[in-house]
Amino acid sequence: MARIDGKYEELRELERSGAETLLEVTTVPTAAEPGTTQGELLRLGWFDVSTPSARADFHRYRSALKVLAPLGLIDVVARPGAYYSLWRPLEGTPLGDLLQAPSRDPDTVDAVRELAAALSEQGYALSDAEIVVREGKPHIARLAPVNRTPEEAAALNAQTLQTLAGGRLRRRSRPKARRRLTILGILPGLLCLAGAAYLAPRAAQIYLNPPVHSVPDVMGQEPQSAAKTLVEQGYRVAFADGESDSEKLGSVIGQSPKQGSSLNAGRLVTLTVNNPPPLTVPKVEELTLAQARAALNEVRLRVGAVLTVDGGATDTPKGRVIAQVPEAGATIARGQQVRLLVSGGVTPQQTWLPDLRGLSAEDARDLVRKAGLVVTKFETQTSGAPENSVLAQSPAPYQKVGVGTAVVLTIARAPVANPVEAVPSLPLAPAPAQPEPVQPEPPAPEPPAALPDEPALPQPSPEPSPAEQTPPAQASPPPPVNAPGEGSAAETAAKRTVQISYTFPADLPSGNVEIFVRDADGERVVLGAQPTATVAGNRAEGPVEVRGEARFSVRVDGQEIDSFIR
Repeated sequence: MARIDGKYEELRELERSGAETLLEVTTVPTAAEPGTTQGELLRLGWFDVSTPSARADFHRYRSALKVLAPLGLIDVVARPGAYYSLWRPLEGTPLGDLLQAPSRDPDTVDAVRELAAALSEQGYALSDAEIVVREGKPHIARLAPVNRTPEEAAALNAQTLQTLAGGRLRRRSRPKARRRLTILGILPGLLCLAGAAYLAPRAAQIYLNPPVHSVPDVMGQEPQSAAKTLVEQGYRVAFADGESDSEKLGSVIGQSPKQGSSLNAGRLVTLTVNNPPPLTVPKVEELTLAQARAALNEVRLRVGAVLTVDGGATDTPKGRVIAQVPEAGATIARGQQVRLLVSGGVTPQQTWLPDLRGLSAEDARDLVRKAGLVVTKFETQTSGAPENSVLAQSPAPYQKVGVGTAVVLTIARAPVANPVEAVPSLPLAPAPAQPEPVQPEPPAPEPPAALPDEPALPQPSPEPSPAEQTPPAQASPPPPVNAPGEGSAAETAAKRTVQISYTFPADLPSGNVEIFVRDADGERVVLGAQPTATVAGNRAEGPVEVRGEARFSVRVDGQEIDSFIR
């Protein structure tokens, strides 16, 4: 069962005529209209209003109902999506039965004539209405929408009234009363008769033949000004709401009868005013300004003031609508303006870095994070500064940058010492292999301390004969001898051979990979630069001679990714 306007349940369709569909409905228990009772059977005229002309016709119809005030009318509704009239059935004698009656009450006939005159002034005939007679008075039970001129309606009413007057009228009963006539009683009557004899012809002439004027053109005028012009011509004025896209709001867009028509003074002129029903404001937030303008124009609204603000608070991209006034869903008149708040873009927050030079890489990265920035790259540079200390930074110290900016740190790397002995590059093995045991060589005699620039340690000389041990008379004094435990790391550490086996990760970053070893003799390369795409997932293995504790470092483009100690 269909529900209409959330208030009425449709029971069945009674008839369909033009734009109106007449339905039998009953009230919804929870939404009964004032003046109705729960479950009451009513008639609802639903109108298909989809064009401006249809909307103007309905508003003229509604204006006529307000003037006529039918007894059977409960409500007439006009809003977007809901145009209907609601009627209550009336009990009484239909007008058709009265026309067929052999005799009629003269008072009822006079009342029907008055009703016919009121209907014709609004452009309706008696045949357009359902009229019932109750207690001798005619009442409108329902009025069907038609489009007639007052002259056409009056011509139709004349035929009905002629039929109504053709029957026999009942004689009016008048009470009889005896009065004593005196001169004083007769004199006022005589004066009235004399005045009536003088004025009656003139009054009859004016009433029966009122002056005829040409209806002035008031199209496009303000309603008050148009009404004043018509009243000065002797006409009565009524207003109806209509809609026009090309005319100014609140101006007269129609008049009935039309301008230039000949019309007797005292007749009614209906003016249609451009007063469209209210519109619902659409949501234009998050749209671009062009999209918002198109959406508002589609529902006949206009873009008002546009204010551009920073979109950081709502994270709204540049050019998008942040807010609108009135808000979406509000009801305003057609042609009104909607003000918009548009994002000028998200301005990034500013931050800066202190001078990180001299700090360790870890400490520097912590400060970068606290400043809202991100370290995206470590670059290494050989330097005499402490290893892994910051040599340079980008952005520069105290330079203002946006939050989230990438930071590149240049880190110190210790100089690579020349190896004591040539160390061949480690081969890449596709699968692990068991190395043959290597017997450690006996420790060689400790060589004398090398000079700083000496690339390699000298080999020990053969032991001299006793004759050769006799120093010459003018021999220079021997060099100082270090106390026990005071020798250098290279002198005190024993030389040994270690077997390494290292499997490269499969997700190596792109670049060139190298393996370094740092021991008592310094740092040196044990695996030369290899493309990471070649060695990823493979294994490097082989013997490496070291002195003392050895730390191996795996680096990609100078940045350490792994380390181990042997």
